[in-house]
Amino acid sequence: MTDTIPDVLSPRDESRLELSSRARTVAERAAALVPIAVDPEPGDLITQAVQLRALAEELLGAAVVAEREQGLSTDQIREFAGTQNWRGIVLAWVQDGRRNRSGTSGPVLAESLDEWTARDTPGASRPVTDGLDAVRFPGTAQYEAHHRDRVAGLHAALAEAIRERGEAWEDLNALTDEDAGVDHPVNVRVVNACRAMASAYRELALAEPGFAPEYQGEATMFTEAADRFAEHGPFA
Repeated sequence: MTDTIPDVLSPRDESRLELSSRARTVAERAAALVPIAVDPEPGDLITQAVQLRALAEELLGAAVVAEREQGLSTDQIREFAGTQNWRGIVLAWVQDGRRNRSGTSGPVLAESLDEWTARDTPGASRPVTDGLDAVRFPGTAQYEAHHRDRVAGLHAALAEAIRERGEAWEDLNALTDEDAGVDHPVNVRVVNACRAMASAYRELALAEPGFAPEYQGEATMFTEAADRFAEHGPFA
């Protein structure tokens, strides 16, 4: 690990590094459009701008996640970021382990961002690292490691439920017997898979109450799906 930074960072720190990393990418790509190219290929400038807009959308998603990690409510998120359904973006972050997506560890990414940012931040040698909770509150590292370990089993159960539901859904899509009823083995498998996912989300809502709105929303959705298939079958 880098000096003074523990190997295990809090999800809040990881979300800020994810945001910083994406902001760097946007800045670098935007800077590439500043020089005036002589006779660019037709559509090249538009293509670059469209790609930059897509990166900016990803940056906004990372900002939403970072705000949720800092305790901003779902209602407040909609107030600041618009009425788009952000639940999927937040849940994708959770399912990725609440760690940055750069492919490198948090401490290594922070060091890289320090080097990139310091040139434009006079007097600050570690403008990214020094803002992390792990540096400001060094005694929290053991707690963060313990908390991640405590919920690891629940996230593993959710991942297994998601896998099973995906396979069950493939079997359902392959079903051609339109006379299949609620007792058809494929339908029963879909019902059970949906109930398993709902149960996993409910347990996570208790273990990680900060994301309870997202977890409860998924639990409700999959409970309703299970009830619908159990009552009406696969071709209702």
